[in-house]
Amino acid sequence: MKLAFSTLGCPGWSLGRVVKAANQYGFDGVELRGIDGELDIRKSPDFSDERIARTRALFEEAGVEIVSVDSSARLSHVEADEIRGNMQEAKDYIALAGKLGAPLARVFGGFIPEGVTLEDAIARLADNLSTLGDCAREQGVCVAVETHDSFLTGKVLAEVMKATNHESVGVVWDVSNCFRTGEPIEETAALLAPYLKHVHIKDSVLDGDEARLTFIGAGDVPIREALTILARMGYKGYLSYEWEKVWQPNLPDPEEAFPQYIEKMREYLR
Repeated sequence: MKLAFSTLGCPGWSLGRVVKAANQYGFDGVELRGIDGELDIRKSPDFSDERIARTRALFEEAGVEIVSVDSSARLSHVEADEIRGNMQEAKDYIALAGKLGAPLARVFGGFIPEGVTLEDAIARLADNLSTLGDCAREQGVCVAVETHDSFLTGKVLAEVMKATNHESVGVVWDVSNCFRTGEPIEETAALLAPYLKHVHIKDSVLDGDEARLTFIGAGDVPIREALTILARMGYKGYLSYEWEKVWQPNLPDPEEAFPQYIEKMREYLR
């Protein structure tokens, strides 16, 4: 298994700083979720048509993989005038993944509004994922929907995958998100195994009803157990660190968090 970090953890960094840090700390790859203060990388000059080839070359020359480009697109029951924008965002990120040589474009299911059944939401999400899967296949990439929002558990997301039934659509397993639902980690892994493309890692402790992020090993998320299960499954992909400093600016800086992740994960992987 290989180690990456999401740029959620370094929201103020330039592209050059991201690549330099990946090499400095010993990461194999980077997950793109914003750059240089801009969450939507479509708005960054580094990912414009004029500069995207240069951006890809920057990573390739440094020997750092772009493991995923992460959209904010929500693909279940959003308002009719919003779904067009969400689908277009997802298609744009699929195209970016293709141009950057990244294997994945991440999307969300989103929250199911009151009055909409889970069955209807699954059907809507599966239909949209199937459409995006066709786009992804043309680009040689995969659309990956994360365990997030109303689609947090392996049980629910496995039903989405069955309904979608597309070879270019898969799953991002956020170990912490699923663990907090109370779904047994072995059950989550077994349900998602046929569709698993990518794994998010973070640690936390409960502070009232909220999960407060901690450094790896200081919380109660069963990360070691997850790694053991993934190894048993034969998973060879990335373990990507989500240090959510974008949302929680008071967290310690990435210069402290990223090396700690590398050190602890290498210990666990040994």
